Amino acid sequence: MNANELLIELRKFVLIKSGLRNIDPAHCKVISEYVFQETKNYVSETTIKRFFGFANTLHKFSLFTLNSLSQYIGYADWNAFCKEKENQILPSQSIWQTIKLTAKSITELALVTKKNNSGVPFNYTANRNFYYPDFDYFLKNSYQFTTISAQPGQGKSILIAHMVEHFFYSEHALYKNDIVLLLNVNSINNIIQNGLSLKDWFLKEFKFESLSALVSYFKKHPDKKEGKIVIVVDGIDTFLARTDFFKIFVDFLYSIEENSFLKLVFGLRTNSWVNLQPIITGSAFLTKNWYNGLFYDIDVLSNVPPLNTEEILGILSRLEEKDVTQEDVHPALLKQLKSPFWLQVYFQLKNENFSLELNDPLLCYEQINYFLEKKIFLAKKSTEKIFLLKKISENISKGNKGLRVAKETILTYINDYPDAYEELLYDGILIQEKRLSTAIPTEVVRFLNDDIYTYFLFIQITEKFNYKPSKAFFEYILENYTPKTLIRNYILNWSIRFCINRNEISELKNILKLPFTNEEKNDSFDFICSVSKYEISKPNSNFNKQSINMDFIDILANGRTMSPLYKETVKAISDNVLNEDVQIMLLVIECNIALIDIDKTLLVNAMQSLKRHYKRLSELFPINPYDLILYFHNNLIGKPNESKTLEEKIISLCHQIDKSEPLKNSQITTTEVLAYRMVLLTLFAQKNYAECHRFIMAILNRYPNIFYVRYSVFSPFLLLQLGQTYLKLNYYKKAKRIVEFVEKIIECDYTYYTNFIIVSFSVFKANFYNCTHNYEQAVAETETGLKMASQDDFKIYEIALQLLKIDSLKHCDRPEEVSNAIKELFNFLSLHKISLPEYANLNNFEFDQTFKVLKSYKK
Repeated sequence: MNANELLIELRKFVLIKSGLRNIDPAHCKVISEYVFQETKNYVSETTIKRFFGFANTLHKFSLFTLNSLSQYIGYADWNAFCKEKENQILPSQSIWQTIKLTAKSITELALVTKKNNSGVPFNYTANRNFYYPDFDYFLKNSYQFTTISAQPGQGKSILIAHMVEHFFYSEHALYKNDIVLLLNVNSINNIIQNGLSLKDWFLKEFKFESLSALVSYFKKHPDKKEGKIVIVVDGIDTFLARTDFFKIFVDFLYSIEENSFLKLVFGLRTNSWVNLQPIITGSAFLTKNWYNGLFYDIDVLSNVPPLNTEEILGILSRLEEKDVTQEDVHPALLKQLKSPFWLQVYFQLKNENFSLELNDPLLCYEQINYFLEKKIFLAKKSTEKIFLLKKISENISKGNKGLRVAKETILTYINDYPDAYEELLYDGILIQEKRLSTAIPTEVVRFLNDDIYTYFLFIQITEKFNYKPSKAFFEYILENYTPKTLIRNYILNWSIRFCINRNEISELKNILKLPFTNEEKNDSFDFICSVSKYEISKPNSNFNKQSINMDFIDILANGRTMSPLYKETVKAISDNVLNEDVQIMLLVIECNIALIDIDKTLLVNAMQSLKRHYKRLSELFPINPYDLILYFHNNLIGKPNESKTLEEKIISLCHQIDKSEPLKNSQITTTEVLAYRMVLLTLFAQKNYAECHRFIMAILNRYPNIFYVRYSVFSPFLLLQLGQTYLKLNYYKKAKRIVEFVEKIIECDYTYYTNFIIVSFSVFKANFYNCTHNYEQAVAETETGLKMASQDDFKIYEIALQLLKIDSLKHCDRPEEVSNAIKELFNFLSLHKISLPEYANLNNFEFDQTFKVLKSYKK
């Protein structure tokens, strides 16, 4: 046996002795302890890791290590182990079988190394069997060699490992009789460290002076040949970067005699293939013998496609140990994970107790940050690398093949820091390609991933503003990046993460106030929720229990969307904040959520906590919100309300507001917004429509331009509440003007409104059509509103719309549909185990009897 075979045998017996069928890095410490207990010789955990291929081996194993491991499995020493194994080799073995056995020992070691170097456990990786027919075609036909070329991190080496196992070693392998020799960078490094040239090594291992000599032998002695010889070489890009090695490699390709039994497979990065491909296509001999494969993309010089959705979900399911569906993964993350190296980053984060869910958009950004931290910010030459990346991102432009820059444009920077540039290429941060579509082929440089490029663009913006977010900071983003583009979305999200990490919460209000599109504002609001929920859970975060202040409450109150994420964020912050005033505000918001969700348990719990702060509530708010919430609580449980005192408080507040001097929109406070909203809802629920109208007019007297606010949901809420009040007071022309005005402002892309406002508008329009006897239009509007209310789980509006639908259908004389609508309503109430609250009925008084009947029905 040669040295590699003996080491493989020793590894096998160490595993058997330790009672392990498979091994992972965690077992190495245990084996180290077993060896010490058995032999009293200490072999470190690190040495055991090197021995099993989990760490790079920069030198031969010491005789002490080999002796200790041999003694552990029952031999006197390493020499005794070797002698016994040598005696087990059968002398009658054919030359083909001898070569096959040697190649097998080398290949198995290379496979172990590949599996151990996989960023994700190898058995979790995608078995890309769609690629197998292509490789099988190559093996069966007359092509001499093929290349598996891909960008760094695209899963090239894992694909090679799967194919070697499938075609040569699996139970039903098609080519079990063939010789396969797998060499990777570790194999070649070991040869060089042993002081051998590749030629010397080949002679020592296979008893032939060269591969050409081996081919010539089997051509002369075809009877000795028992199949094909397949040599797979992967990970030699660092060698090919050297001119002398590159020339040796090219000469090697030319030296192979044409034959029917030798197959060569080269795994190459695209930047190596950039240099090699012109040589191959320029030679008729090499072109004839090169199989480029069905998946070869001439534009990127790669034949390893990105992972598809099914493969990604399969890997995630294995990592999560549960079935992961496409709905469980955020679309941006699914797109990111098409590059397998992001799955490696996710696996590393997961092992560090990372708590983000797969459907959280923040996960994409945390992965980028983690990856760059390891590869750039904490790496050698980080200053030079960051400088280069910023300069490259600065010069990149959008071309027909993506974001890239001509190498000549940045050549000065590359020449200043050549080592840093080479490392960026090797680490897969940058990709260097040839653009062949131009008159003169030119070299271009791009980022491996557009997300990384966007990050460095963002870094430049922060530097421009001295790392201080401000109104000017967000105005710069607004003016320099096109609306509704991914790049502006990414820049905004990096900015949100930056502000929350630094606890610069007040600056986030600029996103809502500046004329970003409504979609951007809603997406940004959701991302603020994601980041804040995550940051509050982290130790040592700047956004923490002590630091959360009213600025964050201002954002929550002005951007109320009622989404599940919003509710989770309110709960997470409420459970972790120490500031009493902030805690009070969050409890008031929780009560609002509970009333919309008709969640009695949440409402009672929040009210109990709120009651402990009753005195402070009176100091903070223009009217104590606990009294207003109590009114709705009693309404919800069917308890009579002592409303006279509350009514007096509301009237007193109305006079106070009405007498105040006019103020600017910017002067309205969050406590006012929350209080006024609840007062108006209370008056409406009490059917005190005249006072509701007076209260809105008082607010308009204090804030004359409040309806022109485009950055807060309070303005459209107030408009819609006025519209509903006009309907109850029979001011239908005024109500119609509000319908038209709201439609107009919603058409403006820079108005901030949420799905909750859109459904509120549907409720108002349906009610308007009912009141004006346009019952068919009312039915159509309720259907539209119900669809969205159901999608977003706005329970109170689902009930209100169902009641409006029943009333509309009754007037349309469609009794069967009325019956079905009533059944739908009762099924909804039964499914969610909720009652029919009085404040959900927005129909006119003639519907009151129907409502009483519906409310009294017990299923």
